[in-house]
Amino acid sequence: MTLPTKRPSFTRTSLVATLLTLVFGLGFAPHIWAQPQDVTTNPKVTTKAPSGWWKNGSKPTAYVVGVDKDTTHNGLPSAYAKSIEPSIDGFGGMMQMCDAHSFLGKRLRLSAWMKTEDANDGGAHLWFRIDAKEGGALLGFDNMDSRPVKGTTDWKNYSIVLDVAANAGALAFGFFIDGTGRTWVSGVKLEEVGPDVPTTNAPEKKWPIAPVNLNFAD
Repeated sequence: MTLPTKRPSFTRTSLVATLLTLVFGLGFAPHIWAQPQDVTTNPKVTTKAPSGWWKNGSKPTAYVVGVDKDTTHNGLPSAYAKSIEPSIDGFGGMMQMCDAHSFLGKRLRLSAWMKTEDANDGGAHLWFRIDAKEGGALLGFDNMDSRPVKGTTDWKNYSIVLDVAANAGALAFGFFIDGTGRTWVSGVKLEEVGPDVPTTNAPEKKWPIAPVNLNFAD
């Protein structure tokens, strides 16, 4: 998919472009991307996605991902995504998917602790997507488009809340860094919440109710 000539930050693109980027960039099936193995000599920092996760993004070869047992939160190791090019017109991170059957009709909250270093372009993001069982429709989606984590920050908990519709087929979620920088994520949780917890679902695009200006009058 062709990306805009300007930085394709999720905070700077339309929702439609964002969703299309996710369809092709985040994907519906795992893809194992090769990455450099010499970006760290620390035996406690891996350079591959852990079991159950895979590397993804619009420019996956511009990033390295793995597990960092030196950078922990509440005693738990973290996963990370780090840029390895001086300038990147894209994003990269890690994701996973699971069947939605056990969650139908529930309101789910994806939460994680996250910290960043020099995330000065599009920032760091969690994301969560609900896919339809048939037809490929997107039933719910939020990628922290309006609230990216930028700069250098300490550990803080972030969350996304979505409803799982009765016709949902799969849940997809993960994290990414947009542009250059580094993010760590730890203590990921996916849990049911009550109706009193508001959803963070991205607002639907409001289209005109009929065609407009078909004669190019202005």
